[in-house]
Amino acid sequence: MKKIEGHAAKVLKNIIHDHESVFEIDGKRYHLTVTEEPETSVKQDVEADPVLKENLSQAKKDINEGRVYTTENVLEMIEQGEL
Repeated sequence: MKKIEGHAAKVLKNIIHDHESVFEIDGKRYHLTVTEEPETSVKQDVEADPVLKENLSQAKKDINEGRVYTTENVLEMIEQGEL
């Protein structure tokens, strides 16, 4: 990641402020996206949500016990009304 400061930062802030996400330099188009660091980690999210924690534990147990399905298996089960 490159940190942008000074005039270049002001120019990019103006582009973002104008709700433009695509700009062109020397005939090449660039797309701006905003990325933010999450406030919490996945581990913190799991610990804070008992339902999510239980669902993940059950999924791990199912995988360890061989209860896994391919996408094709699931589609067939849906077509047959099993899911």
